[in-house]
Amino acid sequence: ALQWGVLLRMQGIYLPFREVVSLYFTGIFFNNFFVGGVGGDAVRVYEVRRSTGRGSAAFAATLLDRLLGFFALSVFACGTVIFFPSLPVSPAMGVGLLVLLTGGLALLLSRRASGLVERLALRILPRTIGERVSRVREGLLRGRFNLPMLALACGISLGVQSLRVSVHYWTGRALGVHAPLSTFFAFVPLIAVAAAVPISFGGIGVRENFGVFLFRRVGVEPTAAFSMEFLAYLVSLAAGLIGGASFVFRGAKEVRSVSE
Repeated sequence: ALQWGVLLRMQGIYLPFREVVSLYFTGIFFNNFFVGGVGGDAVRVYEVRRSTGRGSAAFAATLLDRLLGFFALSVFACGTVIFFPSLPVSPAMGVGLLVLLTGGLALLLSRRASGLVERLALRILPRTIGERVSRVREGLLRGRFNLPMLALACGISLGVQSLRVSVHYWTGRALGVHAPLSTFFAFVPLIAVAAAVPISFGGIGVRENFGVFLFRRVGVEPTAAFSMEFLAYLVSLAAGLIGGASFVFRGAKEVRSVSE
């Protein structure tokens, strides 16, 4: 939530931190029930647009928020497989993921590349959609001209994603899995990318089976690996219940204000 708040401020959107936390946890709650885990992002953008009228800027901030998370995870994966060559993972996987996400982030922040996308959108898409693409492009380019805030968001993202990896590590320890921490920093980023593919609700099934595929390479029994990944999902689901309660409370406040 702190990272997303920094990116919103970079777009000129200033919301009370309490509201940023509420909206972010609401997004986490809905991400657990949508294909690809992006439904919560749409909820966040919608709520910010409803509060401020700046939907395109909110979309740009939320897109950067998601990309920085994957970028931080790819840094972990790449660094781990390079510095721990004994891991049964090809360094090319981590390096390829890092190059792919770094290139995508660079293209989004590139004036020339994003300008080409904007011109194509204005030429091919309906006018209203093309104008929205232009506004989103302007929001993304704000990161290029505000590098200190973008660097701050990157630093926060590295801390957040390290905590995300630690959830998998400690759920594994709770189940008697004693794989080295380095394997989690190598495998969890790859599992997160696989779970983001929009083929199941909340990544259920994809996350667990890909975890089995990876962790059995370091001697983790398949049932334990499956249970570990599913338990990590349940932990995130439990944390997301805060967002569900926040969503209900926000709706109740609006009902009261309308009735008054």
